[in-house]
Amino acid sequence: MEKLVKLFDRFKTKERILLIIAFIILFTLSIDRILVTPFFRSIRETKEQLEMQKKLLGRYYSFISLKDHHERLLTELELYYADLQEKFLVEDTESLAFAKLHETVSNIARKNGLTVSRSTALKKEVINNSPYLVALSVNIEVYEINSARDLQNFLYDVEYKNDKILFIDNLRIKTLGHDTIRGATISSTLTAIACIEKRL
Repeated sequence: MEKLVKLFDRFKTKERILLIIAFIILFTLSIDRILVTPFFRSIRETKEQLEMQKKLLGRYYSFISLKDHHERLLTELELYYADLQEKFLVEDTESLAFAKLHETVSNIARKNGLTVSRSTALKKEVINNSPYLVALSVNIEVYEINSARDLQNFLYDVEYKNDKILFIDNLRIKTLGHDTIRGATISSTLTAIACIEKRL
């Protein structure tokens, strides 16, 4: 320390002042680099994190505030699905579902004074895997229709007055003449939604 004081005494006053100023500047820069800059950087990063957390909390709060709304929607959807499920054919296997579809169509035809002369299973299309829902299609033929009213009632009952969901597609009517429906033949594709309980 004495050596530094002796060395310092050799400098002139101006040099001493410049040396002290340089030392103060270096000391200030060191303090700034070691303490002040990291402190302010830490404050800025903490502030950014707090802002991000505040935004996330705002989102969570908005989700929580809509909880009752979403629960109500979920309940409505569950009730709607339960009502809709009653309109599905529910069977253990696809073969039984096809047989049930044939029976349903035959009953509707019989109710309207018609007879399904032929019903052929066409195809299935998987709609959903869990629960296992399939769209089953059958081709039907009805011969010897006595009146347009019988045909109209049959088609109306299939699509609207039936307790199961059925869709008519590719309806073809073949008549014996131009102005009469008596003795006509219809062929059509009917599709129903089936819930299969035992997937093979």
